[in-house]
Order: sequence, then structure tokens, then C-alpha cells
Amino acid sequence: FWEAATIFFRRFRVSGWRRGIIELLSEGFTLGAGGIVVMLALALPAFQETAGDWRAQGDFAITFLDRYGNEIGQRGIIQRDSVPVDEMPDQVIKAVLATEDRRFFDHYGIDALGLSRAIFANVRANSVVQGGSSITQQLAKNLFLTNERTLERKVKEAFLSLWLEANLSKKEILQLYLDRVYMGGGTFGIEAAADFYFGKSVKDLNLAEAAMLAGLFKAPTKYAPHINLPAARARANVVLSNLVEGGFMSEGQVLQARLHPAEIVDRGEQKSPDYYLDWAFEEVKKIAAKSGQHSLVAHTTFDANIQKAAEESMEFHLRQFGKEYNVTEGAMVVIETNGAVRAIVGGRDYGASQFNRATKALRQSGSSFKPYVYATAMEHGFTPDSVVSGAPISWGAWSPHNYNDGRAGKVTLITAMAKSVNTVPVRLAKNHLGIKPIKAMAEAMGVESPLESHKTMVLGTSGMTVMDQATGYSVFAQNGFVGSRHGITQLVTRTGEVVYDFAKDAPPPRRVLSEQALKSMNTMLAAVPVMGTARRAALPN
Repeated sequence: FWEAATIFFRRFRVSGWRRGIIELLSEGFTLGAGGIVVMLALALPAFQETAGDWRAQGDFAITFLDRYGNEIGQRGIIQRDSVPVDEMPDQVIKAVLATEDRRFFDHYGIDALGLSRAIFANVRANSVVQGGSSITQQLAKNLFLTNERTLERKVKEAFLSLWLEANLSKKEILQLYLDRVYMGGGTFGIEAAADFYFGKSVKDLNLAEAAMLAGLFKAPTKYAPHINLPAARARANVVLSNLVEGGFMSEGQVLQARLHPAEIVDRGEQKSPDYYLDWAFEEVKKIAAKSGQHSLVAHTTFDANIQKAAEESMEFHLRQFGKEYNVTEGAMVVIETNGAVRAIVGGRDYGASQFNRATKALRQSGSSFKPYVYATAMEHGFTPDSVVSGAPISWGAWSPHNYNDGRAGKVTLITAMAKSVNTVPVRLAKNHLGIKPIKAMAEAMGVESPLESHKTMVLGTSGMTVMDQATGYSVFAQNGFVGSRHGITQLVTRTGEVVYDFAKDAPPPRRVLSEQALKSMNTMLAAVPVMGTARRAALPN
């Protein structure tokens, strides 16, 4: 049989230049098949993002008030009803396309020509003057992804753009984009922005107003006209130039808009606390889910003065020390001792990135996790004066070191915590406590992010959020109780009916630290700025 088969296949043998072509084609097919497998492997995580009802925005309509009763923003369907693209003025659509994606109706989600043009313009200007993302790519990011600048996100964005183009018409993509995009001032969608900035519907915008709105897509916070009208008008002028350069209008058609720039509704320099509102909106949805009421006014614990101070402080320190530590972003949560969340800073610029780093970014907590270990130790009979060896220790293949490889010898727990000795909490966990009680203590104190049950967790290797840490540490300031953290004090209907009152309806706080453990922990924490690693943070007497 084999001999017959060999004889049969010999007739298909080729030699010379024909063999070279066959081998080249064979290699091409092999590489192509491999490429398809790789592409599928990259595409599957992206397509998983489309699971569920990704079109839904929810049917909640919430107006938020600060702790003093002043309106600070809105979330939900109250952002304004969608205006169909067909009913929007021609100049609005042209201004958007001329600025954001001139070849929108000619590409399939990824505009290679537009990307090349943007790269050339940026290289020529030696700065980022043009973006290369199509409207479809921007929509994919807004619907499914975050603003983090990683290769994984860009790959997902590319596949999701192709998916959107395959599943939606161009008009549907443009409609979703104009309805969902953030436009500064706490507004989402072009209809809400038209009402906020000009006090009118998008259907009534003139060319100057349309140009000003189209200019917001690039940097809605930077060009928000109620914050910086000159910058907004300068940006609108760029949009008008784009209309001419793109062939959408002639110079004569845009001249009047250049000579008579848009006027806006005077709203002062109010700045919407968008990161706080995003978090508070999620809290409202949890609370109101069972009430049956979806159009509500939420009284919050928000304090505008504290928020402003927090933002200014973070911006100052990023400018002062960011380059030294290679840091460009930050986050902050301010919680009062009664559990009221007064301020949330989720990033430097909400317009540039709506990702809330205060409530969603998981970061290793490092030494700031140690108080959970020591709190567990205090509940297991240890005291601040208990002596534990700070000598080198190995736990399996793991051998943690102290800062600068220092050898601590035998130290009291209060000294070990103040000096941030690494080997002491590791030795407590290995020889006395175990991992399970430490993990349980952190979770009991309000840490919501999933913690790894691994020995290295005692030195803060698990990802946690700023909100986790602010909640957990607040237990030490709240007499050992947890459960009082809140951002919503009251929910009322539009007719004034109270459907939720934190003081009456919230579950009572529960004790997670005994009085003795609390007293010991506060003694140890107070020693850190006095004789430990935080001496530069010590307050004057």
C-alpha cells in the first residue's frame, strides 16, 4: 500500500522555480493560519465586552444636591432625551465630522488614512495636534473600555470598532456617539450640552454654537466655555477652519461665525464634581433599586470647599513631585469621622479620563496594609508593647527584607509599625495569626476589593482602591465601628416624598474592633508621625 501511495504522490512533485513558489505559498498559508489564531486570541477578550445590554443607560433620573442643598449635577436619563441625527442641523453634523472624523462614512471603523495624516501632523508639529481615533473607535472606548493608555486597550478598541461597524449602521454609530460622549460641565450627550451651555435644544443651534460644541470633544474640561470662554472660542475657530479644510463649507459660509462667536448662558465658574457624582449615582441605584422610584433628588454629603481643597492639593503635589516619582495621576477620598464622604478626586481631568481612580483603580497598598495585620494581632492578645523578632525570615521560597536590608532585632510592635519593619508582620502572620484571620479583618473593616489569600498579602500585594483604604482606616476614627460610610443622606421624589433616609433606614454600624484593640491601634498609629516613617507629616503642637 505504502509503495503504491508513494508512486502515486511522486507525480505531484515539482522542482526548480516551481518548487520555490510552492514552498513560498505553503509558508504563507502557515503564517496566515497562525496569524488568524493570534487574531482570534486577541479578539475574544474584546468581544466579551459586548456581552449584556450594552445599549442600556438605565432608567434612573437623579438630581444631586450637596450637604447644604445646592444642586451639583445630574445623572441618568435626566441628561436629556436623545435628538435623532436626522433632526439635528446640518452644521452640527458637519462640525463634528470635520473635527473628529472626516472620513467617517468611508471607513470601516479604523481610518488608516486619517491615522497616517494625524501621525504626520503630530510629527511635523512636534506635539499631539491631531487624534487618530475614528468616531467608531471613540464610541467603542466610551461604551466598553476605560481611558487607560495600554496596548491591550488599543487592541480591544480596534476589534470592538470593527464589531460596531458590523452590527450597527453609520447613523446608529453617530447617534450613540453624540448621545454618550462627555461634553464638560457634567453633561453627557450633545443635547444636554446644548441646553447647559446655550439654554436651547441642539436642533436650534447656529453655526458658531455648533462649532463651540464640536470643539469640546477633544478636551471637554479644558475647553468648557463656562470655565474658559476665550479658550472655547479659540477652539471653535479651529473647528470652523476644519470645516473649510475638509470641504464641508466655504470660507464665506463660516465668516459670520468667526466674526460673531457664540454667547453662552452665564452659569458662573461652577465645576461639576463628576467623579463624586459617578460614585454617588451607583450608590443611589443600589439604595433605590427596591423602592420602585427612579426619578429622585439625592441629598449628598458632598462639600464643595473640601472638594476644591482636595483637587488643588493633589494638583500641587503632582506638579511639584510628579516628575521626580514618575507619576502623572492621583486619587483622593475624604471621609469625615461620622462616615460622610465629603470629596472624591478620581483623577486630574474628568474630561480626559472618566475612569475613577479613587473607586475603581486597584493598586498594591504596600505598607499601608500593615495596620490590618496589627489590628488582627491586637484582637489575638498582643499589645503595642509585645516584643517580636524583626530578624530575617523565610516563608517557603519567600524571604522578605526590611527597608535597606536593615536588621531590626527584637522590637515592640509599636516600634515595628512606626518604623515600618517588614519582617515583624510577616512573622506575626506565619507564627501566630495565619492569613485567613488577617484577610477576614480587612474585609470586616470595609475593604471591598477581592484580597488574595497569599502569604505576601501581609505586605500589601493585593490590589485595593483608595476608597477601600479610606473606609478601612476610618474604623480607627469611628471607635472601632464599620458601616457608617455613606454619600447619600436622603432620597426624595420630585413631589417631596422621602423614600430613603440614612439616619433611619441604613443598617446600624457594627463593631469590628474591640475597645482594647482600638485603643492599642490608635496608640500605635499616633506613634508613626512622632517617631516613625511619617515624621515629616507631624502636626505642630
